[in-house]
Amino acid sequence: MAIVFGGSDPLVPPATEPNSGPRLEDAMNLDFDGEAAVPDRASALRIALSQWLTGLAVDPNRAYDVVLATYEALANSVEHAYSDAAEPGTLDLHAQFVPSTGSIEVVVCDHGEWAVHAPDATRGRGVPLMHALADTTAVTSDHDGTTVRLIWDATVSV
Repeated sequence: MAIVFGGSDPLVPPATEPNSGPRLEDAMNLDFDGEAAVPDRASALRIALSQWLTGLAVDPNRAYDVVLATYEALANSVEHAYSDAAEPGTLDLHAQFVPSTGSIEVVVCDHGEWAVHAPDATRGRGVPLMHALADTTAVTSDHDGTTVRLIWDATVSV
């Protein structure tokens, strides 16, 4: 896990370390690799993403959409990717903010096999929610796992 934010930031969770990457003016990144695909960790990642977006001064309404859609992708990885596994699997969260364009891209990946559930009228709202909240949404699955890519053309508060 690494956060590229152009120096120390009080909003960065304590266990994170800056990583070399794009110049600050080019892009700002939030990267978590190999995180446990468990509910508590998904919640912690949601909080880290929210704090990161707040630190970037992303419009609060847009930040809310980013956090909600991303958390839905994280929750889907936790619930569906490893449902038949004896041990929790892992997931990755990568977010990028490009100040020059105002765009935000979030990618959530797991390395499991998608579990198909029986039809249920109380389920199945997550992917449509992601589509409604993001400007662009792509969900792809193959033998290596599932990747959710969410893109927003975000505005920055003054």
